[in-house]
Amino acid sequence: MFENGSMILGFDCHLHTVQDKEFKYEGEQSSFVSEYVDKLCQENISVGVITNHNKFVCDEYKAIKSAAKKKDIIILPGVELSIKEGASSIHVLIVFNPDEWLKDGTDFISRVIDSLFLDVSNPGDENKCTKDDFLNVIKKFNDQNKDYFMICAHVEQNKGFWKECKGTLITDLSANPCFKRRVIGFQKARTRDLITKVHNWMKYDIAFVEGSDPKSINEIGTCNKKTYIKIGENSYSAVKYALSDYRNRVYDNISPISHGYIKKMKCIGGKLSNQVFSPSPELNTLIGIRGSGKSSVLEVLRYALNKEPATDVKYKNDLVKAVLGSGGQVELTIIDKHGKSYLLKRIFNEKSTIYDDSGDVLKIPVETILKNPLYFGQKDLALTRKGYEFDLLNKIIGDKVPDITEEYKNIQSNLCDDINDLRLLTDIPSKISDINNENLTLEHKLQVYKEKGLDEKLKKQTSCNTDLVKLEAISDWIKEMVSSINTAYLKQERNLLALDGYSSQYNAEIFQDVEKYIGQTNVCLDSIKTDINILKEVQEGLILTKKKLIEKIDSLKDEFAEIKREINDEQLDADSYVSYQKKLSTNKEKITTLQEKLKSKEKLKGSIQNAFNQRNAFLEKNYIEYKKAIGEINKQQDMLSISIEFKGDKSTFKEDLTTQFKGTGLSDVKYNEICTKFSDLPEIVEDYYLGCGNKIKDYCTDNIYSKMAQKIEENYIDMIASDTPDIINISYHGKPLSKHSLGQRASALILFILTQHDSDVIIVDQPEDDLDNQVIYEELIQTIRREKKDMQFIFATHNANIPVLGDAERVVTYIYSGDESVELMEGTIDSAETHRDIVNIMEGGVEAFKKRNEIYGNWE
Repeated sequence: MFENGSMILGFDCHLHTVQDKEFKYEGEQSSFVSEYVDKLCQENISVGVITNHNKFVCDEYKAIKSAAKKKDIIILPGVELSIKEGASSIHVLIVFNPDEWLKDGTDFISRVIDSLFLDVSNPGDENKCTKDDFLNVIKKFNDQNKDYFMICAHVEQNKGFWKECKGTLITDLSANPCFKRRVIGFQKARTRDLITKVHNWMKYDIAFVEGSDPKSINEIGTCNKKTYIKIGENSYSAVKYALSDYRNRVYDNISPISHGYIKKMKCIGGKLSNQVFSPSPELNTLIGIRGSGKSSVLEVLRYALNKEPATDVKYKNDLVKAVLGSGGQVELTIIDKHGKSYLLKRIFNEKSTIYDDSGDVLKIPVETILKNPLYFGQKDLALTRKGYEFDLLNKIIGDKVPDITEEYKNIQSNLCDDINDLRLLTDIPSKISDINNENLTLEHKLQVYKEKGLDEKLKKQTSCNTDLVKLEAISDWIKEMVSSINTAYLKQERNLLALDGYSSQYNAEIFQDVEKYIGQTNVCLDSIKTDINILKEVQEGLILTKKKLIEKIDSLKDEFAEIKREINDEQLDADSYVSYQKKLSTNKEKITTLQEKLKSKEKLKGSIQNAFNQRNAFLEKNYIEYKKAIGEINKQQDMLSISIEFKGDKSTFKEDLTTQFKGTGLSDVKYNEICTKFSDLPEIVEDYYLGCGNKIKDYCTDNIYSKMAQKIEENYIDMIASDTPDIINISYHGKPLSKHSLGQRASALILFILTQHDSDVIIVDQPEDDLDNQVIYEELIQTIRREKKDMQFIFATHNANIPVLGDAERVVTYIYSGDESVELMEGTIDSAETHRDIVNIMEGGVEAFKKRNEIYGNWE
């Protein structure tokens, strides 16, 4: 029991046995104890009190206690005492500390009970009562200087405290300090109006508990309502503590754990070798003297969960290295929200590996099992660096806003590719002009040949060359087309169009239509494949045709040579004429091709405009997702108010501007004006390539614009990747967070973090370093107590308020020895060993603790 700290257990404060006259048992006496304990198990009673009428039988109690202990059931000694009080008498359940009342073989319980019934015959009869009244009975028990507490039994029924005593008497008794100290529970309170009256009579409340008051084994634990208590130790003091803190430790039902949590952490190798940390699903605190190294446990946890520190990155990673050592490993047993167990292992400097309960490796991130685990190291809460609000928001909302990184990169990449194509197209008019100028020169030279009549003589050869140029252009076009179509066809995943082995359980008739459409699609794809094969045949045919033309031209070489010899003009070179004519034909084909490409420029501009629009729409969609998540956060609490402004971080935009356009001559005033006119750098790139830079020109001279244009041409890819971030504004109690002190800022952030319900585990190292004690008690502690049932908190702390007032389910004392060894001592807030550790470590020792109590008492 208590492997993971405090537990919520079934509690029955009113149990009878065969030693009670009203209890009926017809079985074998030797079987009574085992049957009794089996019934407790069956009814999920883990803490019980034996309370027979006006008597206590020590040997029977010890036998039941021993048998119950083997099944992790706690049995405490008690009595149902009939006390002379009120209209008749009242029944009170008295629960004793066995370490004091059953000490050294002496039964002090029976001694006092017997003394209360000295002149009473047959005291085991529930109708017999003490001669002493309630306060005198308390006095006689107090005289023993031993600990006990009282629960008034079946308060609304006959012999019940409420029914027999009524208003004035209840008011008088409850005002007595002895009554207040000892009576800590009412059993079987039912009527709402009566509960309100009793509260008005007493002016304070105590625990309402249940007990089965069985008259046979079958009746054990069978009351209509049940009580559960949270305890962290198998002891009387833990039970008493739970009833005293009933608002936080007494329940009428058990709520199942609905969040994931870390169940165990174990290190193999290093300073923490073979030390086990078994945290509670609720509040865990690690305590130790300053400099003991308790932060190392949290840092190893962080490392196992793949969380990067926000500050002191090198120091914290070096700390992990020092703790785990070379080859050291940390293992986490993790329970998800469905109660399923996983094992996470991470060797230092290796990636973490997750195994299911069958030992199979799961290639999943830890966030799949633990929802958005959060880590905050020392001083992280007081960070004031730029953009930290956005980092914090991203931590809090986890996966509520989808990660757009990859999709957004694709949009940017496609946009850059299109702009590069546009830049190439931009050169086309000048290329055409250059070719036309070259053609004018060629035509002038050819005119000389024409005037000499040589063009007619060489017409056959030049015509053949022109044909060859045309044929080559057609062949190149078809070759490119076949390649493009074939590439597109090969990209198709044909296996995705198959329904082989798939059967719809509820929509078979619809999937008959799907199968038909898949068939039609496959027919079309097969047709495309056939067409590709035909085009390849065409391509091969053109190659053969070109070969024929070349062979024909080659066969005419002698004829062409004879013509050239006949010309016999030393002023004119026949070969040059043929070369000029071929070049002219080639240039005309180039111009035709370039003109066709130029026609696609407007289409490409449209594509670029769509890409810019898509980019902005994508960013706006992401902004809307953040805004939605922020709206949910604001609804959950009213301490902090968060807002987000689309592309609102103008200071970052200005920094990017000054970096990209450094040296252009832009003044600071102009930078500010551009920041107002444009939303980000990509918008400037858009204006330059699609708007001829008209908006940019409004803010600069022609000389500066020329320099800016050069910068854009050189760095447009980097500019497109430069976004103006959305800006996050956080206000605390109506005042911007940035206007608060560091302490107030840290207070606001931790309260904000703890009130979110989007994380299974929150790990914080020494939050009190940035907070004052008033905030810790008035806000932090109250928030922890309220929220810990829904998430696991793991704190390292020096402040006793956090484990004590936070009612920690698990307290771990970190002990560091001079020989580099470390020991983790696990306890709970209701265990004596933990009490000593808290007083010694966090309060400065017993004497200092007592002295402060004395001083505070005098102040009061």
